[in-house]
Amino acid sequence: MSKSTFYVGVDVGQEELWASIDDKKARPFPNNKKGIKQMWNWIKKYANDYLIHFCMEATGVYSYRLAEILLTYSDTTVSIVNPAQIAAFSKAQLRRTKTDSVDAQVILDFVKSQKPPVWMPEPASLRKLYHLVTMADALKEELRQWKNRQHSHQYVEDLPKEVIKSQKAVMRNINNQLIKIEQAIKELCLSDKKLKRQMDLLCSIPGLAELSATRLLAYGKTALTTHSKKELTAHAGLAPSHKHSGISVRGRSFICKKGNKKLRKTLFMPALVATIHNPIIKDFYQNLLKKGKPKKLAVIACMRKILIMAQTILIKKTPFKTIIH
Repeated sequence: MSKSTFYVGVDVGQEELWASIDDKKARPFPNNKKGIKQMWNWIKKYANDYLIHFCMEATGVYSYRLAEILLTYSDTTVSIVNPAQIAAFSKAQLRRTKTDSVDAQVILDFVKSQKPPVWMPEPASLRKLYHLVTMADALKEELRQWKNRQHSHQYVEDLPKEVIKSQKAVMRNINNQLIKIEQAIKELCLSDKKLKRQMDLLCSIPGLAELSATRLLAYGKTALTTHSKKELTAHAGLAPSHKHSGISVRGRSFICKKGNKKLRKTLFMPALVATIHNPIIKDFYQNLLKKGKPKKLAVIACMRKILIMAQTILIKKTPFKTIIH
């Protein structure tokens, strides 16, 4: 017989954790290993032998660190939910007060009524790839800004030599760091068998090259293989949003964009390339244009189709050529 569940709502802050359980006032604990242990001991007094289900908002490194520590305890599960879901749930409850203790209570009410899915940590190799890719993209953006600054300085007549020298040194250093990070990404993808296999599968799709494939894996994470097609589309912010109601509301439809911006950005250039070199995407794109769809909408539809194509290939572990034959 399965165990009964004891629910806990946790509001995660940089310095404090507020934990809320049934019939007790929410309590604060320091957000460190000692404080987490204190929180666990307090909850365990009331949970008895029940399965303890923690729920918290996705607050970046703070919530993920807490979740990973909590999962080291026995009989424990964790849910990490989108803050927008908690905000909407609080609004539906007509809450007028927002404090850390109230937020913890709202999260507790949410997990008890909505039963969100259990969160599991990403594989270590995938987490490492994510951090490397994020750093590489940040360095590229910084280098782009410095190049723009260098271009504008060409039109400054009396620019000091020290500025020019410093600017070149900074750009050289950023570029060197970028080369090192990109090399680390390649080495990781070659040394990890699963990542290498996934990279080979993704690169078999016309339109996806090594650069795009690494970004797709890093930003898509396990959602690429664990989410349904509908969930994955929403996760990338590519789900359509319609504004039709009754006879008076006839708004324009558009993509929701409430999703992973980096994943969505990753798909744009591969979609453009695929409209020329990928036979499936090319036919799909041309059919949309023949139906009178705007080019921008057609490209977005191709982005969504490539994402689902990548998911299918990763799940079936079958390259692109096998799928089209």
